Amino acid sequence: MNMNKGDFERDRRALNSYARYSGMAFQMVAIICLFAFAGYKLDEYRKSEEPIFTAVLSLVGVIISLYIVIRSIKTNKP
Repeated sequence: MNMNKGDFERDRRALNSYARYSGMAFQMVAIICLFAFAGYKLDEYRKSEEPIFTAVLSLVGVIISLYIVIRSIKTNKP
């Protein structure tokens, strides 16, 4: 199997792209889970009947993770 330099570079760029976007996905999940867990613990501490902090902090986590991903995509264009 003989690969020329063009094929190698194309495969390397594709692999870098996959790694970058999968890393962003894991980062988004981690941020959202962290904020949801913090909200859950706040609701537990305050003995809330409604999970207000869980809902609000989960939404804040989604907004922050989307902001970070969009900023990362805009600044790291190949």
